[in-house]
Amino acid sequence: MKIFLDANICLDLLDTTRPTSKKSVQWYLENKDDKNREFYFSGDFITTFYYILTQKKKYNPKDTLIAIDTIAQEIIPYYINHSDFTEAKNQFIDNKFDDFEDLIILNSASRLECSIFMTNDKKILELGNYLNIKITRP
Repeated sequence: MKIFLDANICLDLLDTTRPTSKKSVQWYLENKDDKNREFYFSGDFITTFYYILTQKKKYNPKDTLIAIDTIAQEIIPYYINHSDFTEAKNQFIDNKFDDFEDLIILNSASRLECSIFMTNDKKILELGNYLNIKITRP
């Protein structure tokens, strides 16, 4: 089973001061060793993680890179491509969902054939399912 972790879940794993971190970390620790599960996140989030953690949270840049690298060793970075953009653009224009950035990530997860999209984003959670992907929280 392929599980795609949204940026907010990965940030919870990297920054345990976040309000949703406890549940995300607990869920991940309970599931990470299950050989039937593969975990992915958008590699395109890496620059966002670095920016938020070093500029907003004022974490040490070298420690931040080590933490991101550790995450990327366990959770496979998967990068968006042009077809993800094109599909998201069309879905956005067709009013399928009104958050273009989230549509790109959902399309990336769909291209990877993920079964689950894990997020704490209330707006995405309201979808329930999207492109044959179950959307849930930890």
